[in-house]
Amino acid sequence: MKKIIALTIAAAFIFRFNMPVFADENKYTVPDVKAYVLIEAETGEILLSHNESEQLPISSLAKLMTLLLVAEELSAGKITPADSVPVPPDVTGLKAPVIWLEPGEIMSLGELAKAVVINSANDATLALAVYVAGNADEFTARMNRRASELDMSGTFFADPGGFSEDTYSTARDIALMTAELFRHDAFGKFFTTRLSAVREGTERETQLVNTNKLAHRYEGILGGKAGQSSFAGFCTANCARRDDMRLVAVVLGAKDEDDRVNLCEHLLDSGFRDFEFAAPELDSALFSPLGVTRGVAQVVEAVPERPVKFISPRGMGSEAEFEFTLPESVAAPVEEGQVLGKATVRLGEKIVFECDIIALHTVEELTFRKSLEILMERFFNYY
Repeated sequence: MKKIIALTIAAAFIFRFNMPVFADENKYTVPDVKAYVLIEAETGEILLSHNESEQLPISSLAKLMTLLLVAEELSAGKITPADSVPVPPDVTGLKAPVIWLEPGEIMSLGELAKAVVINSANDATLALAVYVAGNADEFTARMNRRASELDMSGTFFADPGGFSEDTYSTARDIALMTAELFRHDAFGKFFTTRLSAVREGTERETQLVNTNKLAHRYEGILGGKAGQSSFAGFCTANCARRDDMRLVAVVLGAKDEDDRVNLCEHLLDSGFRDFEFAAPELDSALFSPLGVTRGVAQVVEAVPERPVKFISPRGMGSEAEFEFTLPESVAAPVEEGQVLGKATVRLGEKIVFECDIIALHTVEELTFRKSLEILMERFFNYY
């Protein structure tokens, strides 16, 4: 039987994420771009968006997936920043931006990653891909497999760096990929470095300039990537953190640099201003204890599998409506951690949190043998 308990009923409140306009006192006008999205990184919740599922060319934003795969290899201990990476022969055919790698040249993996993060170097991207996977085709296949694992259903990678027009994605998919990348700290402060160099102190020293303008001016920025091409327009993806909230903003198909930067900044500003995490304390007496039939105990304590935490428009977390779906009772034996029901949190019509309700402890079945054991224990304790 379904047992529903609502803590707060807000019938007149219609909650809706994914608002198409900005509640900005400066009356910011959204520029003409092909797509944008703002998500909260922990939950993947879409907060603001426009055409977030439209498949579009993404140019060098594809390198975010290359960096994610490299970061995961580093985290797994399969490679290290000190690894010596031989440069493959194919680098000679790549267009700028490059760091002028020569076939057979040896450069450390860390230096190559720095060149990709800061300068979006195409030749460094290819060198990393070949080193990690053996060849560019296998690395590209890994990119697409990882995209599938991340539920990036609107994405296809044609190569490791967005070199061709055949790579496409969506604003939503790029946001998911960016959020996953910034779960790692594999590249230190490269993402927020404005100027650096590779081969420092040699005749072939090459300067690296970060084209992501938010990287060194936005409060709480963790980093991101800018990209542009004749077929993709001006694109960017950035991740920023303030207090306990990480947001990812993606802009695709902007007409110029100013539109790309300003819209990305306004998306992040709106997110930090208008949204927050809510973590209400639940009164477990509303759904616990739960009756147990044929058990050595008549009840079992029930608890949420994890603490309740969800993203909410600022100041509206208290409007949450909680529903607990549980049976009238459960038959023994009951194992510790056994799923007993489900907790659902709604804001208006939107589900913002779900988790299982589980047994806090074990309740054994009251068998004939167990009954005798209990009777004998009570008898001897009495005398």
